[in-house]
Amino acid sequence: MLLDDSSVARLAVHRVGNQSRGEVLQLSDRTPAVDEAVSGLLLNGYLKGIVSDKKKYQFFHETDLKLNEIYCYSRQFFNGELDFLEVSQRIARHLYARSVHPNISAGDLFVILFDGLSDGERNVRALGVFKAEIREDFLSVVESGDVFDIRHASGINPRLIDKGALILENGPIVYAVDRQGQQAKFWLDDFLKAMRVPDAVSKSRMMASAVQQISTDIDDPMQQAQFKEACLALCEESQTVSSGQVMAVAEKFVPWEQATQAFDAAAESCGVRRDDHDTLPGAGMAKRLERTLSKYGVGHGISVLLPAGITLKNIHSSADGEGGLTLTLALRQRDVGA
Repeated sequence: MLLDDSSVARLAVHRVGNQSRGEVLQLSDRTPAVDEAVSGLLLNGYLKGIVSDKKKYQFFHETDLKLNEIYCYSRQFFNGELDFLEVSQRIARHLYARSVHPNISAGDLFVILFDGLSDGERNVRALGVFKAEIREDFLSVVESGDVFDIRHASGINPRLIDKGALILENGPIVYAVDRQGQQAKFWLDDFLKAMRVPDAVSKSRMMASAVQQISTDIDDPMQQAQFKEACLALCEESQTVSSGQVMAVAEKFVPWEQATQAFDAAAESCGVRRDDHDTLPGAGMAKRLERTLSKYGVGHGISVLLPAGITLKNIHSSADGEGGLTLTLALRQRDVGA
C-alpha cells in the first residue's frame, strides 16, 4: 500500500465508555476542521503506523460476511448510502455495545477518512478507526515576556496506537492493531470480527503444528513413523503442498474429523483462517517438518529424538521377567528425493 499522496479528508471524534462500569457513550454531532499540523500527525502517526503486512486481516462472519457490522457499515459508506458522520456514529455505537469486558478502558474514538492511498494500480480511500485509551503526560514551556513558565498537560500520542483499524474501500481487507490485546481480545474478535491474513511464516507454522498434533495422536509407534514419512515424502515430491493434501495423508492414519480438528486448533493458535487450498513451497515445508517431527514415540511412554534424515524402521521389545525391558530400534536413512 502506497501512502505518499495520502491525505486526511474528514475526521470525527466520539467518546466511548465501558457499559459494565456505567460509563456513557458521547457522540459528536459535527466533524471538526483539520488543519495541516493535525493532518500531518494523523498521517505520520495513525496511518503509517498501521499499514503493514504483519497487521493485515480479513473481515469474516460465521454465516454471512454481510452480517459483519463494521464491514457492512464501511460498505454502505463507500457505496454512498451513509454520510461520513453517520457511519462514524454507527461504528461508535457498535464499539460501545461490545465494550462490556471489565478490562476494556474508556477512550476517545477517532474515525478518519483517508484519501489518496494507492494499491499500485489505482487510488483508494480508507476508513481509519482508532481508539485512544491512554493519555500521556508532558510538559509545556510557555514564554511570558522575559519569563519562561512550565506547565503540565496531557494528550494523545498518535505514534502509539492503542487500538486501530484501517478499512480499505475495495474488499474485506483491514489492517488492525491492538496494543493491549492480551488483556481483552475484544477489538479483533468481537468489534472487528477479523482474522489475520496468513503469510508464509504463519501458514507453515500452522501446518507443522497440525501435523505434530496428529502424529502425537497416533498411538502405534510404527504407524506414527509411517505417517511422518508420508508427510515428508509428500512435501519433498511436490513443488507446492496444501493443508488439504496433508489432511488427505492424515486420513489414512486417523479419522477425518480428528485431522480437521487438529488443523482448526492450529489455525486458531496461529491466529489465521484455515484454507485447505492455500499452498506453500514443498521443499521449505519438508525442511520444517524434518525439524518438527524429530521426536518418535517407541512405546512404553518412551520417546527418542532422531537426527534429520533418519527414520524409524522397526521396534522390538522384550521383557526379562524380572522387571527389565529391552528395546531394539531398527533405523533407516531416508532416501530424500528418491
